[in-house]
Amino acid sequence: MLNNLEVRQTILPVAKSIAAVLDVEIMIFDNNSNIVGGTVKNNKEYFLSNVYNYIVKTGNPIVIEEPGFHNLCYKCINHNNCFKTAKICYPIRFQDQTIGVLSLVGFTLEHKEKMLHKKNEYLIFLERMSEMVSAKVSEVKKVHELKVAAIEREHILDLVSEGIIEVNETGIVNYFNLAAEKLLRIHRSRVIGRSIKNIMPNFILSNESDEKTGYKKKEIKVYKEDGTEISCYVSTKFLIDNNRNVGEIITLYDAEEIKKMHADYYYNIIQFDDIIGKSEKICNIKKEAAIAAQGPSRILITGESGTGKELFARAIHNSSLVRNGPFVAINCAAIPETLLESELFGYEGGAFTGAKKEGKLGKFELADGGTLFLDEVGDMPLYLQAKLLRVLQEGRIQRLGGTKDIIINVRIISATNKDLIKLVENNRFREDLFFRINVIPLNIPPLADRKEDIITLINHFLNKYNVLFNKKIISLSKKAEDILINYSWPGNVRELENVIEYSMNMQSGNEITVDNLPNYIINSEAYGHTENKSLKTMVCKFEKNILLEKIKEYGNSLEAKNKIANDLDIGIATLYRKLKVYGID
Repeated sequence: MLNNLEVRQTILPVAKSIAAVLDVEIMIFDNNSNIVGGTVKNNKEYFLSNVYNYIVKTGNPIVIEEPGFHNLCYKCINHNNCFKTAKICYPIRFQDQTIGVLSLVGFTLEHKEKMLHKKNEYLIFLERMSEMVSAKVSEVKKVHELKVAAIEREHILDLVSEGIIEVNETGIVNYFNLAAEKLLRIHRSRVIGRSIKNIMPNFILSNESDEKTGYKKKEIKVYKEDGTEISCYVSTKFLIDNNRNVGEIITLYDAEEIKKMHADYYYNIIQFDDIIGKSEKICNIKKEAAIAAQGPSRILITGESGTGKELFARAIHNSSLVRNGPFVAINCAAIPETLLESELFGYEGGAFTGAKKEGKLGKFELADGGTLFLDEVGDMPLYLQAKLLRVLQEGRIQRLGGTKDIIINVRIISATNKDLIKLVENNRFREDLFFRINVIPLNIPPLADRKEDIITLINHFLNKYNVLFNKKIISLSKKAEDILINYSWPGNVRELENVIEYSMNMQSGNEITVDNLPNYIINSEAYGHTENKSLKTMVCKFEKNILLEKIKEYGNSLEAKNKIANDLDIGIATLYRKLKVYGID
């Protein structure tokens, strides 16, 4: 500590001044007997002795009136023959430790007489100097700690995903982290030392507001020099010192991330009351599902595509006895048959070519203690249906390539948009598995059967996309509303949401009109009279209905689409194009 440059630059001039005033020599040592400085030349050979070890060990000052003859001098090479005439040594203490020694040394009888005559005064001098050195060491140590803390803080804050800005009471930026650079697309060198108003003109400082707590995720626009606009959410925390506001910590959140986080949060905590709809049919099915949720029995949710089967599955899980466990979903139609088995059951390391050497947990293990949602279970291959049946019977699985049984405790909720009874009759679904998963059947009504919910759903989607698109569309025109109410909605709630999202993209005002609706909705047979329709419109309607029937029969997996294309004698690219034109998911 004493060899620190700042410490030496402070104490050495003072030490020399004291030596000159007292007319004696002075030396300074650290606690390892290293000489920090002093006024004696060739000092190395003069001062290495047991005296300094004693002071470092005990922390006590000492006066040597007869150097060479003191009991601490018996090991010194100058024992009984010392060229020093007197010594007064004083410890330098810091945080209850001796970190060095101050030593006044006399070489003449005149030095000795003066030192011994005024030894008390000299000890007081050394005590004050020791306190000064200790204070300087403390200051240097504190400054060093603050520098290290500042560097550590900068590194830590550069790792967080939120933008962090620190401003003083007048709004001058003192700190600007890496995430703030990325979010606002400006380098910190162009911000630090300048007013926060340069990048956030509408930001209100604490001294400009009567608010006592600052912002809490308030949306603020940031305007770039090139005229572009960045939307972000801002939270602030005031820095208070002696009841006075001395600055603010500003936290920035990416607007899109916040919106996505809120959407994900809503999706994960959804309850039955969050499922939109007040029609008798939807209320009845919510009541049935709420009752079914209380027990451990398996549930099969059926309904057309887009009716919200997964929403019901999540609401059931969140109301069940295993709500604190995981909810794991897998779409049996979206994963190739060759991968579906490993996704469900996991595998041991090296089980097959391309397998991770450490192995992988399957969905059953991931869902242990919670719920496994088997979406589109009607598309599961027959050989996997047999394995699933065994799991449901025995409550245990084996990973691919493994030999050990793994006991699992998982509640199974299945869903399908297919007629499983018809699949059983056609030997495409195991009858025994059907009865295993269909303990409690729940059928979600299509949107066409609960049209009184359409306006409620429209208002919900308007609110949702107003937030996502930063718009203020509050209603539909009466004509647009009539068209949507009278449309048949083969794609159900999902199709309705897509139509509202499309229409809001097409509208810059505050009301959706007929002109903003997709053409296929405007031209649908459900609105207006059939005799007023052109041949092309009626052909399109007929073609769409055929596609919907085929999808209902085969499903929407890649394999199913290939079968549909073969049945209709069209190319797969043509099929995809028609599905897109008709808005069929």
